[in-house]
Amino acid sequence: MTTHPLRLKPGTVVVFEGLDQTGKSTQADRLRETLAPDSAAFLHLPTGATPFSNSVAELLESPTSRPATAFAIQLAHLSSHADTMPELARAAAHKGLVLDRWWWSTVAYGWFGGSLAETGISEGGFRELVNTVWRPIRPSIVFVFLHPHHPDPHNSDAVAAGYRALVNEDPQLAVFVAADTIANTQAFIAGELVKRELVLKAGKEA
Repeated sequence: MTTHPLRLKPGTVVVFEGLDQTGKSTQADRLRETLAPDSAAFLHLPTGATPFSNSVAELLESPTSRPATAFAIQLAHLSSHADTMPELARAAAHKGLVLDRWWWSTVAYGWFGGSLAETGISEGGFRELVNTVWRPIRPSIVFVFLHPHHPDPHNSDAVAAGYRALVNEDPQLAVFVAADTIANTQAFIAGELVKRELVLKAGKEA
């Protein structure tokens, strides 16, 4: 029988970030099993929380319908995030929130690993757009995964370097997740949440 020994404190935002095929979604699922169901909302991006954001995610996955330019692709992602943001803000206001990806993915893959600079937009201009959309959400902790279990065409050294640059901008926020077994990684993540006092034992109130 599945047990839920921990509760995420209301207002806590936990983010899983990093390269594709590194186990982020697996650990988000494991955390779901660990947390009391009513203590946290879960969302995997780019899939959103609204019909519009879900439709945008489907279009971006299709090679025949996705935008033709790198800038248009990133604007589509940001429009999806913007439509989802009110729902995320409501969830974070009343319970905990667990996100499988955050805006770091947009910058790591879209700027550091993409070709946005060739479109004429500056990094500062792009970051301003991203920050405007994501301003309502401030994570409590970001778990960063940089060790792929399988090759993925979306990953590159430039994307990994982008993540490291973002971590360096806010080192107290991020925790690097080492390559390990699923069970050991799950225990490590739960331990970090306990250490940072972001969770309560089930049955206790904040």
